[in-house]
Amino acid sequence: MLVSVIIPVYNSEKTISRSIESVVASLTLCTDDYEIICVDDGSSDNSLELLKKIALENSKIIVIHQDNAGAASARNRGLETAKGDYIAFNDSDDEWTEDHATVLLSLFDEFPDISCISGMHEDEKWRLAALKKEKNNFYRVVLKNQLYKNYFSPPSTMLRRIIVDCGIRFVDGARYAEEGYFFNHVSAQFGCGFIDKKLSASILHKGRFGDCGLSGNLLGMERGEISNLIDARRNLGVGFFTFAGALVYSILKYFRRIVIAKLRRAK
Repeated sequence: MLVSVIIPVYNSEKTISRSIESVVASLTLCTDDYEIICVDDGSSDNSLELLKKIALENSKIIVIHQDNAGAASARNRGLETAKGDYIAFNDSDDEWTEDHATVLLSLFDEFPDISCISGMHEDEKWRLAALKKEKNNFYRVVLKNQLYKNYFSPPSTMLRRIIVDCGIRFVDGARYAEEGYFFNHVSAQFGCGFIDKKLSASILHKGRFGDCGLSGNLLGMERGEISNLIDARRNLGVGFFTFAGALVYSILKYFRRIVIAKLRRAK
């Protein structure tokens, strides 16, 4: 039961060691059969050299270098390389909880009809809204839920191999809301679930939006979300009223984010 973990890396020399260490610590509690695929996305700092050094100390770590093309492209490169029966992700500035891998692999055994499972990134109880509880703290996620909120944060998500084999990928070159596109297509075609349990966290305690990096470009994020909704309407069989409702909700979230970001900066 090989587990492949994909980590896109860009200028993360300060956090990548801790990111990888958390993944190794979590995996070794439940399996020795794993690979960690680190895709350096054209870093200009010491990230690539550090990755090569880490790989020399652990033969299960694979390092790939590519010219800068964004996290979506880096994750796709990892998906093409991954050989695992299960595929998981982390980001180079995030870390897994110790029980991350044990929890998700156990849930796949318990729910054989589920092919994608995610959990809390930080403690975000808002993610539970409108979900149907299946058992204890496990919830079902369908496409309609996903259109209103992206329930799947890559650092806390694991997939069965069948999703990769069917050809679902991130949009190469996309730099905003690329996760929503990918998981919209997953939830449209496969059984998906969500567990009310923290499985990952930001090493730098970065907010979900309005801080530094790509998440700081609120307009870019909103354009990406709207593009994903249009794609769902055109290609995933989403009805007009569901599309319109999700579109209005997305625009309202956008203005709310602007207000919250301004209040943060004013402190």
